[in-house]
Amino acid sequence: MKRIISNAFAPLAIWETVKRVMRFVSAAGLSIFLFSSLILHPSSLVAQSGGQPGQFMAYGAGARGLGMGGAFFAVADDASASYWNPAALTLLTRKEFTAMQATLFADTTLSFFTYAHPTTSNGTWAVSMTQLKSVGFEKVSITVDPSSPDIMSVKTLGSFDSVERALAFSWGRDVSDKLSFGVMVKNISRSLDTSKDSFNAVDITMLHKFSKLYRVAMGAQNVVSMSSGDTDDKLPLTLKFGQALSLFKGSLVFGLDAAKPQGAGMNWRFGGEYWLLYWSAIRFGVQGSPAIQEADFGLGIKYKNFGFDLAQGVHALGSTTRFSVTMRMGQSNKAKHDREIREIVRQALQYFKSGYFTRAIEKLKSAMDADPGNAEVKNMLNRLQTAVEFVPDATGGEEVPTLTRRGIISYVDGKDLRNSVNILRHAFNKDPKNDRLLSLLNMIEKEASVSEPTRKPEGPEIFTYIDQRTYDARQSIYDGKYDLAMKRAQDILDLEPNNETALEIMGSAFFLMDQKEKARVMWEKVVEINPNNSIVRQFLKQVK
Repeated sequence: MKRIISNAFAPLAIWETVKRVMRFVSAAGLSIFLFSSLILHPSSLVAQSGGQPGQFMAYGAGARGLGMGGAFFAVADDASASYWNPAALTLLTRKEFTAMQATLFADTTLSFFTYAHPTTSNGTWAVSMTQLKSVGFEKVSITVDPSSPDIMSVKTLGSFDSVERALAFSWGRDVSDKLSFGVMVKNISRSLDTSKDSFNAVDITMLHKFSKLYRVAMGAQNVVSMSSGDTDDKLPLTLKFGQALSLFKGSLVFGLDAAKPQGAGMNWRFGGEYWLLYWSAIRFGVQGSPAIQEADFGLGIKYKNFGFDLAQGVHALGSTTRFSVTMRMGQSNKAKHDREIREIVRQALQYFKSGYFTRAIEKLKSAMDADPGNAEVKNMLNRLQTAVEFVPDATGGEEVPTLTRRGIISYVDGKDLRNSVNILRHAFNKDPKNDRLLSLLNMIEKEASVSEPTRKPEGPEIFTYIDQRTYDARQSIYDGKYDLAMKRAQDILDLEPNNETALEIMGSAFFLMDQKEKARVMWEKVVEINPNNSIVRQFLKQVK
């Protein structure tokens, strides 16, 4: 019989002592209460916690994770992530609801309910309730003889329950394609007869996906905590670390967790899950502190939008059975999310192609906020921000801004930097006094590994980029640097494929390098463009 003892007639000193005892457990019922506590929290947890408040929250949630021995901190990829690791909520693509019931001992049960809701651009949020309830405690009143320690009478005053409950709001969001963070805000309340207290606390977690095979989780529980009511207890700061290894396209998963509560020893959990078929799985796990304290086994079945999981824990005091059901609802959030991102990027490209680069950057930043892991958008944003440092805007239908837009679009695309260089060189040839354009062009030339960057024309004011390149190419011929002459002539031809002078210079370079056939081809192109070019006609006679 579960009991708690109060005393209505003892002297004041005895009464105060008994009141303190009444808050938790009676002398008569102490052994029963402790025995129940051991069952409520398997022996490993009791050894770890030393009776710390809120310890029922270390038990675990969801039969799937418990079937793996609770080694679920980095593995969690379902709605129970709201309990295990809020950062892992980002792995969900559909709305999910999970309920678990565990019969621990006699009239003691552990219940867990959670609902997780992915959003298109603001991460995934979840609400959950975890409750440990033990009923049927008998309350009695003892009359003690004031002159002796003898008990005069014992009266039954009824019964009461012990309830510990945690209500939590969890939220997780990606900050990159590999890293996500999560937070849990929770309220833990306890009631035992007339004694009530509560705690408010915050947990923070992180999940890093190194690859599809391996990920790591870290977190701290009760980073911020406050208590109220009939208690002097404090929630312990707990540091956690977990690893998950996924093999055979996710058919085989292993998890290894470690936790260190403040004021208690470190504990560890190891477990695995193997999907025999796409709809059925077996699980195993162990818990230790440091020696093995509990072994767990589990089964899982999936049918359409439902999942059914069973876990059995075996420890020194017996066994514990947990059962949970999961329901997935709605369409995958990923498709809707991708559509929203594409729409934002489309709007950005409209601004971009019109030359409103600053507005395009704002839109791309919105896309990054909604999808921090989108590498393509991130690359576009980084390149456009780099270009805007030199040329903030390029609007209008005139030739120079049109060429500038085309050059920057080609640069942001990143597939052919040489094409971007050629377009911007053409723009600079039309506007050789544009220092900003020249700076942008030189930056892209450097990134494209162009050996000879464009420089400002050194001749008269009417001297253009083409003029400068023509002069440099002729000078290279005179200096005997025929390769350099050809390269400079090619720079001109990239902008003006039918430039008569550049073709003539390139033909001359081939001729002087004793490549007469190539020289003939170049000079014939010159004659096709300008049949009246008598000088080149004379050159052709030398190679025929």
